[in-house]
Amino acid sequence: MFTYRLTIQLHHTDAYGIIFFANQFKFCHDAFQALLEHLGFPLPPTRHDIPAMFVIVHAECDYKAPIHVGDKLTVEVFAEKIGTTSLIMGYRFTNQHGVLVGIGKTVHVFIDTKTSQKVPLSDVVRTAFTPHLV
Repeated sequence: MFTYRLTIQLHHTDAYGIIFFANQFKFCHDAFQALLEHLGFPLPPTRHDIPAMFVIVHAECDYKAPIHVGDKLTVEVFAEKIGTTSLIMGYRFTNQHGVLVGIGKTVHVFIDTKTSQKVPLSDVVRTAFTPHLV
């Protein structure tokens, strides 16, 4: 499991002072990108610089409690399933008090950057994500 931390800023919130719903999806993506960098897969300048990449084909979030400006969130990122051509990633959001405030899930398909067709996960990718499987 990988841990990503952030502090909620004013621009993350709506008129009611809680996070704007779409930002939880952004935080999932930020946490996944941080995990990729941690695993040694930083995002390249363009998709043409790599032979294959992940694309998100499904995303969902549930909101368990309000998240306010100044809250310090911990996002636990983990692999729920490692398939032949895809990964299902899970996200658990807790605040500074240890309260579960949200959960998320994203499905990532591995595609060839030239053809945009799905391809099997490489052994390198599979090996990198296996320790994060729960």
